[in-house]
Amino acid sequence: MNNQEIILDVKNLNTSFISDRKQVDIVKSVSFQVKRGTTLSVVGESGCGKSVTMNSIMRFLGSNARVSADNIQYNALRDGEITEYHLETYKKSNGPEMRALRGPDMSMVFQDPMSSLNPVYKVGDQVAEGLIQHTGMGKKEAREKVLELFRKLGIPDPESRIDCYPHQFSGGMKQRVVIAIAMICNPELIICDEPTTALDVTIQAQIMELLKDLQVNEGKSIVLITHNMGLVAEMADEVCVMYMGRVVEFGSLEDVFDHTSHPYTKALLRSVPVLGLADGQILETIPGITPNPADIKGGCDFADRCPDCTERCRQGVIPAFEIAKGHRVRCLKYDSFPEVNG
Repeated sequence: MNNQEIILDVKNLNTSFISDRKQVDIVKSVSFQVKRGTTLSVVGESGCGKSVTMNSIMRFLGSNARVSADNIQYNALRDGEITEYHLETYKKSNGPEMRALRGPDMSMVFQDPMSSLNPVYKVGDQVAEGLIQHTGMGKKEAREKVLELFRKLGIPDPESRIDCYPHQFSGGMKQRVVIAIAMICNPELIICDEPTTALDVTIQAQIMELLKDLQVNEGKSIVLITHNMGLVAEMADEVCVMYMGRVVEFGSLEDVFDHTSHPYTKALLRSVPVLGLADGQILETIPGITPNPADIKGGCDFADRCPDCTERCRQGVIPAFEIAKGHRVRCLKYDSFPEVNG
């Protein structure tokens, strides 16, 4: 696969936090690729490291974070040619290199629009700020660009709404403004961190339809962080399943949904609510609780909750195995297949 087909290539990403002079590993040896013009869904229960992984790539973490990787490579496609950026060399979050990449090349839609927007600035000014900062565009021209984007994103009466404050918008409209902030500099890669949290089902569908349109009709690459397997089935081209900071299964949507292989992925899919449950039929849950990251001693992190666990599963670091082209599983049941970095 050549670089023109890959927009983001992450190899062996590790993130730890220093707390009370103790280092706690949160993201461990994570590797994945995002293909240009596709959607990668990163799924897993709360606390599995999804958001920390993406914030590590974007350099949004605090001073107590320790981030390392063999390489994090962003491939910008300009005039048909690839320009490589190795984000692992851009250590400082506020350095000029990362500031130049964030906005024009890669951007992020955060989980909570309520806390993403500044309550004392007009929404139009907040969207235009990135355009003015990155391009030097004048305020009048930037305002026209914001109005154009508001129309595209379905914000009604944009000529008057552009001068409103966040509290004058509904939750769905706030999320459209947050997407506008991410989109205003026309980036190739958009990372969406649970963009429909706290929105009602109808608004969720509108937001996801909007993101799908950006991917299909404008060729945007999207990383969708979610724990909603229904959204994954609707949006994803490829799926990255995480548990306790590790990628436990990675593959195409068909690989992960139709040829589910890791016990955790199977448990996730079994616990999804479905219409038509028979009377008395109980919704399945995953037994046990997620362990404290500080208490992990070695072996498979899912061992205590896994029905297929053996003594071997509790020893050493469990590698990933490629059970089909592009389909990786971190489980010793597949140790007859070749090991891969993942």
